Amino acid sequence: MDIKSWAVALGALGTFATTIWAVIHSYHSDTRQADHDRQGMEKYIMEQVKADNESLRKERESDQAQFAKDLNELKAKKDAMEQELNQQIALKVSENEALRKRNAALERENQAYRERYGEL
Repeated sequence: MDIKSWAVALGALGTFATTIWAVIHSYHSDTRQADHDRQGMEKYIMEQVKADNESLRKERESDQAQFAKDLNELKAKKDAMEQELNQQIALKVSENEALRKRNAALERENQAYRERYGEL
């Protein structure tokens, strides 16, 4: 083999080694880029989830505050209605007692009338 053949063989071997190195380097570069992209997407997703959770938490707290306010208003209305109904009940009880007394008095008067004049 002469020098030209050795040079061509050495050049082919160098080209082959350079090609292998380029393929390996490209594979590792792609792997690193894929890892970097995956980490970036995971970070973005986590930020979005955190933002959504924060938004939902604020809405829930707002709803809870509104429910608490509504509940307090309803309790106040219920207490007012209960007080009014208790007053009406007390009034009806006193009216009922007065009517019972009046009825008893009329019953006594009626009984006295029957005793005096007899039954009709």
